[in-house]
Amino acid sequence: MNTTHFLNRVAGNLFRTATSPAIPTEYYIGLSTTEPTMSGTNVSEPSASAGYGRVLLDSLSAPTNGVVTNTANINFEESTASWGTVTHFVIYDAEIDGNLLMYGALSTPRVVEAATVMTIRQDYLRLSAQNPA
Repeated sequence: MNTTHFLNRVAGNLFRTATSPAIPTEYYIGLSTTEPTMSGTNVSEPSASAGYGRVLLDSLSAPTNGVVTNTANINFEESTASWGTVTHFVIYDAEIDGNLLMYGALSTPRVVEAATVMTIRQDYLRLSAQNPA
């Protein structure tokens, strides 16, 4: 799902009606224990003190039928404490803070305890600039 902020940003840049801010050149994926909203709120990322951090998305495919996938596993750092039950992925335009651009439900929610490496397997992440109908 794309946030309203991201849809407006893409449309403004594409049609040259609002080019600031520009489309990001880097994207970071994170995890949330709550379901985000299209307005970009309701994200609950695990704590950095528990070993959590967003990961740079640097292995994305060329689009096929408007969809981009991850061409390699996406591995988060090993947790040092519980992250709770992660239910959603989130994509931001910055490693820390930034704007929520996209989000989606994980196929299976996952309880992340201490000493766990959370991985999104190759080809499991599917991103599109179109929201489901």
